[in-house]
Amino acid sequence: MTIRDEDATGTSVAAKPTAQRALEALKSLAQEKGLDDVSMRDVAKRLGLSLAALQYHYPNKAALLEAFVRQTVASYRERIETVLAVSAEGEHFASLVRFAAMETAHWDNHGVMAMIEGRASHDDAARNAILLFFRSYLDIMRDALMADSPGLPPAKALLTATLVVSMLEGLPTLIEPAGDLGIDPDALVDAIIRAAKMLSAGMM
Repeated sequence: MTIRDEDATGTSVAAKPTAQRALEALKSLAQEKGLDDVSMRDVAKRLGLSLAALQYHYPNKAALLEAFVRQTVASYRERIETVLAVSAEGEHFASLVRFAAMETAHWDNHGVMAMIEGRASHDDAARNAILLFFRSYLDIMRDALMADSPGLPPAKALLTATLVVSMLEGLPTLIEPAGDLGIDPDALVDAIIRAAKMLSAGMM
């Protein structure tokens, strides 16, 4: 379903599909009032639609959350492809870890994704959405590691990627107190990369 809109000249142009506008409305509402307090009716009202019209695209909030995560993953992959495209030969994994570290360190700035992760312990829909995100995250890490280490078996590359991601996931909580104690954030990221290379070398 695509609605029509008008540009500044009054000419009728195709507006964003309703499904996409719903994801943007979810993000906006969640940032205003918190994800827990956003209902399907709130999203429909923000769009100027009936609840039934919204449910044509997303039958429930779980489907809406999953679609939001899938969109986030797709966007994340596009940005990673850009990072990898300009990485030097043999430095794909290191470049990706640096990128991921900066993203993870500022995870709270990701708004709805951080809220979804916060709900994962008590909300099955949120848990499934976050599992979807991290499966993709691990796939990307494994593939980059294998590109730099052609002889590394996929299972061992995935194990290494999982260990590295587990280190990165602690950054949002630890990076500020570590900085207060004198740890340079860039040095910390470099240490994670060195540890990752040692892990992957040990897996060969």
